[in-house]
Amino acid sequence: MMLGVGEERIKVIIADDSATVRKFIEKALLATARAFDITMAENGRDAVQKLSQQAFDIAFLDINMPQLSGVEVMAAIHVMGAKTFAVSMSDGLNEEAEQKLKAFGAYDFLTKPFSAGQIRQIVEVYEAINTPFDVLVVDDSTTVRRIVRKVLERSIFKLDIVEAADGAAAIACVSQKPFRVIFTDFNMPNMSGIELARKLSTLARGSDVILMSTEYSTELDQAAEQVNARAFLRKPFYPEDVDSILHHLFNLRHSRFSKQVRLFAMT
Repeated sequence: MMLGVGEERIKVIIADDSATVRKFIEKALLATARAFDITMAENGRDAVQKLSQQAFDIAFLDINMPQLSGVEVMAAIHVMGAKTFAVSMSDGLNEEAEQKLKAFGAYDFLTKPFSAGQIRQIVEVYEAINTPFDVLVVDDSTTVRRIVRKVLERSIFKLDIVEAADGAAAIACVSQKPFRVIFTDFNMPNMSGIELARKLSTLARGSDVILMSTEYSTELDQAAEQVNARAFLRKPFYPEDVDSILHHLFNLRHSRFSKQVRLFAMT
């Protein structure tokens, strides 16, 4: 496959003892028109050996493989500290295996038989998660901004974070560069989060605004929606909450292993 300027191949390993399944995934990947380097593994031991020899961007791992299971392969990926975007596969998944896969860092699980469309969605999520984008954090508390930054830095998404101490500083930042997502505190002096969100709805049309607050009420939820904020996050929140909200905003398929968070508590 010819590469575009600056385009890098996505390195994929497909580990399944079924040649039919391996071929199906390969065909589905190539149909996306992305550039791939695809490696096949016929059993778990072969998969671990190949994973130890080079880094892979995406791994499709059958749960029930001879020699080593997909769960054991996922454990090996975890021990190696690899940043592989791993998807497990089987005709079913028991609770014990699910908990282990989540603990070892697997992103998702596909139930067999799955479709080429589901493989395409996996690639789309991988690309979205690995495409850096700019984020603005607005809060009058230095301590809170530091905490929110730490939470965002632990997101599976690649976020380039800028901070602003109040609404006026946020507007100044937005006037200098676009931000894909803006996290703003609800209660701030001089300009509240609601007022800022209202201004940003016209100044930053390409941005999604997320309101944050330690308080919560139906009125706050409704006020956030009325000023075109895209979500309301109640403090304290965690990386899993941020990941779930971003999946919603980017219209990405939610992983079976991910936490489900609503954009607004009342919807």
